[in-house]
Amino acid sequence: MKRTFLLLGLVALASSQVFAQKQTRRTLSSPAVQSDLKSVYQRWVNEDVAYIITPEEKQAFLLLGSDAEHERFIEQFWRARASRAGGNQNAYRDEHYRRFAHANEHFGIGNVPGWKTARGRIYITLAQPDEIRNTSAGEVWFYRQAPGFGTNVEIQFTHDSDPDGFRILKNP
Repeated sequence: MKRTFLLLGLVALASSQVFAQKQTRRTLSSPAVQSDLKSVYQRWVNEDVAYIITPEEKQAFLLLGSDAEHERFIEQFWRARASRAGGNQNAYRDEHYRRFAHANEHFGIGNVPGWKTARGRIYITLAQPDEIRNTSAGEVWFYRQAPGFGTNVEIQFTHDSDPDGFRILKNP
């Protein structure tokens, strides 16, 4: 329920700014919308939180007009996730960025940063697996509890021609 109200609040904030400034309506995928964003905000929405931001949140973020609005949105974004997790805002955000850095350090292949790989994506969203088994075909990650996916979840990665060297055979 809190998530719905927060999301509605974020959308309302974005909408009010759009109407107040009488901006012309552009599609969010258009290069003009993305190029209007400062690079720090482009990176935040397209890389840093790419796997945890909802489409509605992304749309609201892209419609904002000022740096101050973007900063308020980012603060509310982390606060909402921390309250759902029962922790504090900084701890939740710090853990996300720790996972992001770990993925880049351990799962990057060639020119592909670790956060863009299949293993990096799963690590960022689900954290360290409870168990990793190496097989002749690749790896199997086992999670006793995978938030949003249930219990006893196995994710299989296999060596192949994907840019990151692995692909998910079985999605949770």
